[in-house]
Amino acid sequence: MIVTVLVTASCTKVIDVNLKDVPQKTVIQAEILIDSFALVRVTKTAPYLQNSPTPIITNAFIVISDDAGAKDTLDHIGNGYYKGDIIIGNTARVYALDVNADGKDYSATTTIPAGVSFVITGRNYVSAAEANRFHKEGYYPTIKTTLPPGETYYLFKYYKNDTLYVPKGNEGNIFITDSKFIGTEIDGYETPYEYQVGDVARIDIYRITKEGYNFLNDLSAQLNNDGGFFSTPPANTSTNFSNGAVGLFLGGSRETERLTIVP
Repeated sequence: MIVTVLVTASCTKVIDVNLKDVPQKTVIQAEILIDSFALVRVTKTAPYLQNSPTPIITNAFIVISDDAGAKDTLDHIGNGYYKGDIIIGNTARVYALDVNADGKDYSATTTIPAGVSFVITGRNYVSAAEANRFHKEGYYPTIKTTLPPGETYYLFKYYKNDTLYVPKGNEGNIFITDSKFIGTEIDGYETPYEYQVGDVARIDIYRITKEGYNFLNDLSAQLNNDGGFFSTPPANTSTNFSNGAVGLFLGGSRETERLTIVP
């Protein structure tokens, strides 16, 4: 069974949120996925009780490098986002990220775990008569996969017609799990959201680092979280950055499968 860090049909996790204001900090959310360029966002923390936009940093200087000697200076592409165009993520390298923002230097390292393949095996149908608080009427795709042994960590994302599927009332859901909960075999795992005839259901499974898992676990406690990695985290989340920055340099792999829903 897949568990989430928020309420689902089968499990809950209670997370205390401290809303007390803390000094403003630099927030760095960076990822490098297998076969992809690095993507980074640099912002500032904002007090929870102030209804104001996230302060963004547009003049940071960011360099990613690997243990083979390659370097890539990231370009600002808008709204505090920076993207590389030289280094492409792969599982054989160790990556270092160096960020200079507002006159301070921050650094972090990560690796990319190998991905896991999976298949969508079919879909379960819930009729109007069978629908309840946990299952709305519709089709629920199911997946099957064999996961590698040992301590491993995963993030699941669901899309409807290539748009991240976040039904109203589920904005805070982040679907993560680790191998101690699910072992090495998944067979018949059902998506948490329903689809209708004509929809294209897309499922992404990310294999992530332990640091990524811990960060997303903390991020789930944030109020009004939209479910994405680049949501602004609270100031007390875990981090692998030096010098007091909030955030994470995440290495990960992603596998994607799609199913068009037919009667």
